[in-house]
Amino acid sequence: MRYHGIPDLEHLKEWTALGIPFEYDDFMLPGILDDKEEMEKRIKAYLSVDRDRSEDTLHGPFLDITVHSSDPLIRQASDRRIRQVCEIALKLQVKAVILHTNFIPNFYVPSYRQGWVDRNEEYMRKLLADYPKLQIYMENMFDEEPDCLAALAKRMEGERFSICLDLAHAHISKTEISVWQEVCAPYIKHYHINDNHGKLDEHLPLGEGNIPWKQVIPRMDPKVSVLLEVNSLEKYKKSLVYLNGLK
Repeated sequence: MRYHGIPDLEHLKEWTALGIPFEYDDFMLPGILDDKEEMEKRIKAYLSVDRDRSEDTLHGPFLDITVHSSDPLIRQASDRRIRQVCEIALKLQVKAVILHTNFIPNFYVPSYRQGWVDRNEEYMRKLLADYPKLQIYMENMFDEEPDCLAALAKRMEGERFSICLDLAHAHISKTEISVWQEVCAPYIKHYHINDNHGKLDEHLPLGEGNIPWKQVIPRMDPKVSVLLEVNSLEKYKKSLVYLNGLK
């Protein structure tokens, strides 16, 4: 496996030297999206380095993004942010944009769960039609089980829509990681991995939490891309050392 990393402008040269695909997370918060000058500065800086961008991904906005809302004003605001990021993705020449379930956990009203699947399907089909050069990977957030995400992916199969399975998020859910992997397996195109202790989304380097990586890694399809989702070059390298020690 070749592990993707999250670059930062301060260490862009070092990240580029690794020869790995990038996942940009600069553009997921409104502070950057509303600052056109800063946004364009970052895009220009990332495009200034000579590298293969064909496997890059972009982490989309997630705070308060609810395309499945029953409120049309909330859907409209969510759509605006997502399309803003899709335009950035085209400029950065990435392969896929990571969007998020933003599912209300432990809310088991059948109409809500069915509405989540129906509205997401309707929205994603239109979004993909409007952006034929992009793929969408949907990431589990704090969902307690994989059922709705897998149901949506099954409906969307073959439409440039896949699952980004965040194993750290799965670890803090009430469902075992192995079940997440089994249920989502046919639809996974991308993984996010970091560590935690099963309570909070700590984003620790691998080996510093209690995720059972010796059991989890062998269940991962080696053809699927993997992001080491840690927030520094040092933590990325520390995670690589841990992974190499598992072999």
